[in-house]
Amino acid sequence: MWIRNLLHNGNDLIVHCKTAKEDMGYHRVHPTGSYGFLHEDSEPLDPDILWCHLWQGPNFKHHQVFDVFDGTWEAREDGIYVPGRYRSVYIYGWDVPITKSRASSLRSTCMMISLSLLVSSLFFVF
Repeated sequence: MWIRNLLHNGNDLIVHCKTAKEDMGYHRVHPTGSYGFLHEDSEPLDPDILWCHLWQGPNFKHHQVFDVFDGTWEAREDGIYVPGRYRSVYIYGWDVPITKSRASSLRSTCMMISLSLLVSSLFFVF
């Protein structure tokens, strides 16, 4: 799991991630830098037990906390993104309350897209 700082104007990012078992501590990420860690188990990270707090902006006044699943996340001026194949996808805004259902909805949407691509590829093979 990686969180990249793509903020403008040389703004640092503060990252604090936790699992149900471990607190990864607070990390200051300079512009164009990243914070990441490798998961020790062979199983993918469970988003129900991993979450991160991010702070940015003047005096770190803008904040977001969200469930994290494996992959790369990008902190930008207007929010938090997940990089895609052709462009990054906006996921969370700064200072916007997030409900558990939104993160679950994102995972469901990703799974539905993956399933539809698989079905489409099988259809074109025959």
